Amino acid sequence: MLDKPSREYLLKKPQVIGVGRGFKEVGGKQTEEEAIIILVNKKLPYKSLLSEQLVPKSLDGMQTDVIEVGELKAYRRRKSAASPVTYQITEEVERTSRVRPAPPGVSIGHYRITAGTFGAVVYDQRTGEPFILSNNHVLANETNGRDGRARIGDRILQPGALDGGDKKNNVIGTLARYVNLKASPRTNVVDCALAKPRSMDLILPDILGIGEIQGVTLPALRMPVQKSGRTTGLTTGKIRALNVTVDISYGAGKILRFEKQILTTPMSEGGDSGSLVFDLKNQAVGLLFAGSSQTTLLNPIEEVLALLNVRF
Repeated sequence: MLDKPSREYLLKKPQVIGVGRGFKEVGGKQTEEEAIIILVNKKLPYKSLLSEQLVPKSLDGMQTDVIEVGELKAYRRRKSAASPVTYQITEEVERTSRVRPAPPGVSIGHYRITAGTFGAVVYDQRTGEPFILSNNHVLANETNGRDGRARIGDRILQPGALDGGDKKNNVIGTLARYVNLKASPRTNVVDCALAKPRSMDLILPDILGIGEIQGVTLPALRMPVQKSGRTTGLTTGKIRALNVTVDISYGAGKILRFEKQILTTPMSEGGDSGSLVFDLKNQAVGLLFAGSSQTTLLNPIEEVLALLNVRF
């Protein structure tokens, strides 16, 4: 396991944006050798690197492996990216439309954002009260709790504003709870929030295209996973790295650091943020919040549930 000084040493290198644990890859295929996975925006030829950019071939008794992942962004649908979706979505429910009752997997968002995904229905640990689960940057406008970007009681739209949702006809609930997003040098573990539905008959618990949640399971390297999201519908992938510390772009030059994250193969696009990710037995693994065309990132679901004090 990589110790903290070694992790910090690697993250200080100018091109490194993340570090985790996975299997070494050769020619794009995983080997049987566990390695320290080092994430970069773009992998450069060895001869073009400066001395301060060089990554040791091994560290703390493990091989290293540098993987290109592109620019990692929080996955809210951007207004500039409102082109027609190229994925074929076959469910009877149109994910970007107003749906009542609304199932997880459809468009949702704070009234001041574009659109993200309704991830799941969860229940307060003490009272059993139902809530809508998604990301902070979907339901709470990526607030740190002090910036005025969102307040408890703010209106939540289904569908999100980008998909035609408005504050007059499409309010499905109100912002109820969130975990603050912390700026550097502080680190984050989750990007998550809850909305209180106006009434229980406005939402459904079964995930669109997946079905009933069958509990929670721990992530494992190479585990096949699936998700149901607003933009790309039902997609699958595999877990590529665990215990990832990574820097994520939230736009306008804002970079937030996350720890304990799960890295998968690419299975999402902008607007899929907030999707719940499962193994193939419908056991929840993580909450999708960021990615690129080359990879997807998840918060560990056990951390999400604990910090929001909810359960499935």
